[in-house]
Amino acid sequence: MKGWKWIAVAFIMTLPGVIGKFVALDYLEKEQPLLGSFLWGLAVIGAAFLLSWAVEAAQEDVPKALAFSALALLAVLPEYSVDFALTYRAGTDEAYQEYALANLIGANRMIVGFAWPLVILIFLFKFRKPQVNLVKGQRVEIGFLLFAGLYSLILPIKGYIDLLDVIVFVGCFVLYTIRIAKSDIHEPELVGPAATLGDLPKSKRRIIVALILLFAGAVIFVCSNPFAESLIQTGLRIGVDEVLLLQWFAPIASEAPEIVVCVLFTWRGLAGDGLGALVASKVNQWTLLVGTLPLVFSLGAKELKALPLHDTIKDTAGKTIEYDLIGPMLVTSAQTILASMIILNLRVSLKGALILLGLFVGQFLVPKYIAGVDSHYPIAAIYLGLAIYIAIREYRQFVPTLLSILSVKYVRKEEAEEQRLQGEKEAHLSHALKN
Repeated sequence: MKGWKWIAVAFIMTLPGVIGKFVALDYLEKEQPLLGSFLWGLAVIGAAFLLSWAVEAAQEDVPKALAFSALALLAVLPEYSVDFALTYRAGTDEAYQEYALANLIGANRMIVGFAWPLVILIFLFKFRKPQVNLVKGQRVEIGFLLFAGLYSLILPIKGYIDLLDVIVFVGCFVLYTIRIAKSDIHEPELVGPAATLGDLPKSKRRIIVALILLFAGAVIFVCSNPFAESLIQTGLRIGVDEVLLLQWFAPIASEAPEIVVCVLFTWRGLAGDGLGALVASKVNQWTLLVGTLPLVFSLGAKELKALPLHDTIKDTAGKTIEYDLIGPMLVTSAQTILASMIILNLRVSLKGALILLGLFVGQFLVPKYIAGVDSHYPIAAIYLGLAIYIAIREYRQFVPTLLSILSVKYVRKEEAEEQRLQGEKEAHLSHALKN
């Protein structure tokens, strides 16, 4: 019964934001953006709680990897919504080209540079553990993320995202989804509201879990844009640049649901699940989202067009400007590769978390140009240099990662061995305590 009370509390948290969206949208966005940020942020947090419980309970019926992929897709609906809206508008208004790409780049860098270290640091300090461990089956996500990161290095070289990239990125996401759908279903250890849902009869559980997922996803979709807009309006009132707002402020809002969900997992000691969900989210955004943006751009332009990373355009004030996001895109690709390398051996220590966080924060501290060179290029070189170093040190991990992508049987064998070793460790510890 207590579990249902918490579910009811989370549901009630979403109501003020949903009501505000349909009753007082302009007032909260434009006149009282701070209040709007609070109400819509509260709704997003409530929906995040519901998502986390429903996804945990869903593991009774579907593979864990597929459940977390669905969680990633639902939790990043705000990011899709914001990026699609900006990119579609860019098809007819060239001033929005820079905005669309800036938001994509900022959101992806924030996931890896802020959310990953946040989850890792919370777990390490709260539970006094030396590292966060991932399970063997999560090599699948790591492998696809590494491939997407390596392929994305082509984008800054070309200077645009075109139809070929659509085929590669979307194809990668389709293959990833097919692969994780073949994973085994394991009996989850549920607690709290998730256990309340998991204890329901099978048919009833499936219906209620599906309804909660749909409701939470709808709340996130409805409240994410006004949440982002109210944050932007708050920033504009204090004189923050529009591009900076869309690259960093808007992603804070659009990535908030998944970050909250993953922190909730970690706070309960499930850091592997929390980090795993963030990895799945990164795979999702760096394949499906990147791959579909040129299609949305073409729909807005009503002709098939590549989405440029640099161009000369007229901004919203009618002034001719030149934007260049080749450097930022290169940094994002390099960061993706380094992140894949850091988790390649399925262990992340304090050092790994601090590397990702330090490099992310460092980007805000260095000047735009260093000795006349765009600072994005030396930053990207640092990311890639560290990635190459780790790749050489952990070269033995590439074959297991590739085999995990190609063979479900291989993963089953690896997981069985992992469980056997864990059982022996627990038995030895129990024996030692008795003596």
